[in-house]
This record gives sequence, C-alpha cells and structure tokens, in this order.
Amino acid sequence: MRPAPPPFPWLRAFEATARHLNMTRAAAELNISASAVSQQITSLEAYLGRSLFKRANRRLTLTASGALMAPKLTNALTLLHEAIDDSLPSRRSQTLNVKVTTSFGSQWLMNRLDGFRMHHPNLTVQVSATAEPIENDRSTAEIEIRYGSGDWPDIDATLLVAERIFPVCHPDLLKRKPHLKKPKDLTRQDLIDVPGYSQGWSDWLTAAGVTFDWMKHRITVDQSVMAVQLALEGRGVALGRSPLIERELADGRLVAPFPQQVTTGAGYWVVHRKRSAEARKVLSFKAWLLSQTTPQAAKARVTKAKNKSSRS
Repeated sequence: MRPAPPPFPWLRAFEATARHLNMTRAAAELNISASAVSQQITSLEAYLGRSLFKRANRRLTLTASGALMAPKLTNALTLLHEAIDDSLPSRRSQTLNVKVTTSFGSQWLMNRLDGFRMHHPNLTVQVSATAEPIENDRSTAEIEIRYGSGDWPDIDATLLVAERIFPVCHPDLLKRKPHLKKPKDLTRQDLIDVPGYSQGWSDWLTAAGVTFDWMKHRITVDQSVMAVQLALEGRGVALGRSPLIERELADGRLVAPFPQQVTTGAGYWVVHRKRSAEARKVLSFKAWLLSQTTPQAAKARVTKAKNKSSRS
C-alpha cells in the first residue's frame, strides 16, 4: 500500500516556489505569507526526508530531487485544475490569446496546433502576429512566442528551442550546374538573405572557412517565410533557421547541402507575465509547447535556465 500523500498546501507551496525560485513571489501568488510558504516547504522536506532547495546567498536553487519533482507536480496541478474547470459550465469555454511572429507561426506553430486542440477542446486559441508585446498594458496577449536571447526583465521566459543556422536549398539545385558540392560553391549561387538578425550569412560562411563578397550574390526579403518560399521554388540558397525549416527538411522539399551548422545564441522563447503563472490555460499551453520539442531542445533549456540563474 502506498503511503498517504503529503498535505496539498505543502505541495502547492513547493510547486509555486519552484516556478518562481522566490518565496515572496510564491506567497503573493498563493495569497499567504512568505513565512507560511517557508514552513510548508520545511514540512514537506521533513516528510520526504530530503532537501528540495539549496539556499545560498539569499537565492534558491532546486536540488536534484526538487528538479525531478517540480515539473511533474506542475503538470499534475494543471491537470487537476483543468478537471475542475471542465466540470463547471461557466468555465467550459475559454479563450487564450497568443502572440507569435509571422514566420514562427506559419512555419512551426500552426501545423501543430490541432494536437493541442484535440486535448483541450474547451480552450479556443487565438493567434496574432500583430498584438502588442505582453509587457504593454494594452496587450491582449496572455502568452507569447518571442525570438531573442531571453534577457527580458519582469516577465517569465522559458526557452522553447535554440536557433541554428545553415544553408538550405531545393534538391534539384544539387544536380543543376553550377554544382553545389562544397561551401565554396556558394560563390556561384544566389544567396537569399533576411536582414535584421544578429547573425547571418557572414557568420555561417566564416565558420565554414569561406571568404568572398557574398553581398554581390544577395537576394533580400524581409521575412523568413519568404526566404523559405524562394528556396522551395529553386530561386537560390536560403540561410535556414531552425526551427523554421523543420517541416521542409523532414519531407525532403528542402535539403541541407553541407553539415556545418552555427548556433547563434538566440532562440524562440515562451514568454508570459509573471502573474499569469496563476492562469491554468497559460500553463497548459506552455507545457504543450515544450512537449513539442526534441530531447536536444530540452537539454538546451536546462543549460539556459542554469546560466540565467547563475547571472541573477
């Protein structure tokens, strides 16, 4: 027979503190005092016979046991709240407003969204590329998928997938003359470029050991989705940005002719207001987004989280 679970308030206090890594913020979310949160976590640690947090220099970090327990408990509490919401007629139909870039929305999110709807039929997802950033008080967005480094103050940011850049082209371009077999063969190709990114063709060419005035071969467009479309039409070689070309590479409509890839240090992040951690629909969508990525992306998330914690 399994032992009785610890009291629910202890679990709730730990889960909120694990998300915020701050007892004061957890207390504000739970509408109790910080000392009450501390006492409940101490009681839970005594019950389990192990520490869940490391406490050093007035900063909290999760122990190995705490890191293992926290995401499972968040998912369990999310499911519990969803079950309650689904049982109440007044809560059966909800809307979640999502802000996303046009390229990421069209190339990654929309072809996966039916999977979320299948498991959350009572939650309507409204996607917009034009909504105000969520830091703006006028914004209707409750959660955002944002490109960048993740260094945004006063909001909760979790890495979804790190960006890598590498050339991609139509398969026929490998057969057509002039041949495209080595990076130096790019000197005889049109290079499709999207200005505005911190790293681009110059960085990839340098990493591949190729030097030439690539700007003379440039076709410029202002969105990644347009660059992908030109590559699909065989109009040139685009600088592919993961995860925006996953689908085209998987079905063979585009190929990566060279093995060299460059990690840019940027990526796509799941962003929401810190107070939105209370909204179960936000947590449900966030958990689903993170479940759509690869084990390598999950490993990168852990590394990013550790780096952000060490800088704070």
